Amino acid sequence: MDNELLIRLKGKPDMESFMAEVSEDPSIIGCLIDIIKTEKGSVKFYCEKVIRLTGEKDPKLIYPFYEEIASFIDSDNNFIKWGGIITLSNLAAVDDEDKFRNISEKYFSLFHSKSMITARNAAGNAYKFIHKNPEYEKAVTKEILKVKENVYYNKGEPSPECKNIMMGTVIDYFDKVFEITERKNEMLAVAEGETGNTRKKVARKAKEFLEKHS
Repeated sequence: MDNELLIRLKGKPDMESFMAEVSEDPSIIGCLIDIIKTEKGSVKFYCEKVIRLTGEKDPKLIYPFYEEIASFIDSDNNFIKWGGIITLSNLAAVDDEDKFRNISEKYFSLFHSKSMITARNAAGNAYKFIHKNPEYEKAVTKEILKVKENVYYNKGEPSPECKNIMMGTVIDYFDKVFEITERKNEMLAVAEGETGNTRKKVARKAKEFLEKHS
């Protein structure tokens, strides 16, 4: 690890300026990953944000580090896990080698995490893998349709509100893949069941989905 870089990053330099440096010298990304894996302090969150935002802007810079980014979804730290999920989904656009295939089942299992935020990040970004490789639609949709049976937890207790929020994400996913799926009727049935959702935003989303696709 570059100790001089670590000391500098602990001071949280201007994000845009530092990202410009990363663009000029992508080898810095490897150092950022090392810091995320080894440092206990908050500097790792700054490093994760640099990687995530760089992945949104120029995923080709991050792609050579695909396996390292994939390991983030196993992190015990939720912020690193969530960042890893988002970055992986953004790397889908440049995943010409289909590296996602090696971790796809693990990624899909995140839809069923007890944490709604984890599940929502994974499910809400899953369409990006399908846009790159439509053959993933069947596997993704199969798992997404199981979400209605899941229980999500908040502070160790089952949370109906977390479940409501998650169902809104499910409907968003349905809308993004509806034209290519063979499971249209099942999606419509799930949406019909959410028209009475106690979270008004989700109920409205379900009704709009049905009006658009029925």
